[in-house]
Amino acid sequence: MISDFPFAKFENSSVEFYDGQAVKLPKEYRRKSNFSLLHNFYSNLLLNKPVEIEIGEDPLGFHFFQYDYICIIGIVCQTQRRSKFNSLKKKYPLNQFSTEFLKHRIIEEHKLANHKEHIPINVVSQNLHEIRGLNAKVTSNVDVLLNFEDEATWEDKFDSANVNLKKIYVASRLTKFILDNTKFYDPDFWDTLELNKERFFVIHRCVNKIVKIYRNDFKLEKPDLEFTGNSYRKLAGDKEYFEVLIKILVENAYKYSPYKKLGPKIKIVENDKRVNIEAHSYGQIIPNEDRQHIFTKGFRSSVNKGKAEGTGMGLHNAKRLVEKFGGSIQYECNPIKSEQDIELGWNIFKLEFLNTYSPQKNAFA
Repeated sequence: MISDFPFAKFENSSVEFYDGQAVKLPKEYRRKSNFSLLHNFYSNLLLNKPVEIEIGEDPLGFHFFQYDYICIIGIVCQTQRRSKFNSLKKKYPLNQFSTEFLKHRIIEEHKLANHKEHIPINVVSQNLHEIRGLNAKVTSNVDVLLNFEDEATWEDKFDSANVNLKKIYVASRLTKFILDNTKFYDPDFWDTLELNKERFFVIHRCVNKIVKIYRNDFKLEKPDLEFTGNSYRKLAGDKEYFEVLIKILVENAYKYSPYKKLGPKIKIVENDKRVNIEAHSYGQIIPNEDRQHIFTKGFRSSVNKGKAEGTGMGLHNAKRLVEKFGGSIQYECNPIKSEQDIELGWNIFKLEFLNTYSPQKNAFA
C-alpha cells in the first residue's frame, strides 16, 4: 500500500507502522516501550473493516482515520484535548490536518488502491505492450491472407480483396494507430524521435492507404470521403509515422464534418518538388481568436467543444510529426455563408513538403 500519510497495516500476523510519502510517522510509534500497547490496540482495531469512516484517538493521543482496510495514523486534530493538541501540534506541525480533509483523502486513497478511478501506469503499459504484440501478429497474418507482395500492388489488391479480410485488415491497422497514439503522451517522445532518412516511400500510396482504411471502417451513416490528386514523389523517413500523420488529418476532417451530404475531402497537389496534402471539412469556421492556439497541446476550439469527443492532442501531434519530415502545417478557411450568427464554410488543414524526391529515388520502404 502507498499513502501520503502514516498508516498501520497487518503484515505476517503482526501490526506494522509505515511512513507516508508526504507525512512521516511520529517517532513515538517506533519506541520499543510503546510496542505492546500499540500492537494490542491496532490488532483489535484492524480486525474491523468499517464501511463508514471511523475516527478515534489511539493510546499515544494521536488520531486515526479508518475506512475498510485503510488506517491512517499519527494525525493531530483540533478535536483532541486542548493540552494534548497543543503539545502534539508544537512537536509535529506537519501532521496537523482538519478532519474533513482527512475524510476526503482516505476515500480518495481507497479508490486509488482499488483501481476504482485510476489504473496504475505500469499495469496499463504492460497490457498495451501485450496488445501491441498480439496485434502485430494479426497484421502480419492478414497481410499473408490478402497476398500483399509489396506496396506497389497494395492499392489494386485491397479493392478486390474479400470483404471480411478487408475488415480484419482495417481493424488491425486502426488498433495499431490507437496504440501508437499512446507513445505521444511520453514527455520525452518528441525529443528522442529520430526518423530514418535512409528510407523512402511514395507519398500517394501512404495517403491512399489511410483513405481506404477509413472508407472501410466500421462506422455507419458517415459522410463520404473524397480523395483527389496524385503524386508519386517520395519522402525520406519512416512511412509508419507518416501514415499516423495522415490518419490524424483524415480523422480530424471526419470528426468535424457534421453534414453528411458535404463530407471531408483529401487533396494532393504537386508543384515541382513541393507536395501539399490538404484536408477539407465543411462546418462552422474556426473563430479568429482560436486560430493561433489550434496547434497548442490540449487546446480545443470553441467550435468543437461539446460537439465531438477529443483531447486537443491531434493537431498538436500532427504539427510535431510533420516537422520531423521537414514539412509544415497551416490552417486556412473558405467561408461560404452565415446562419444565425454562425459562419459556415470549409476548414482546411494543409501539409506542405518543399523537398520531396523523384519516383526513381532508391527506396527501402
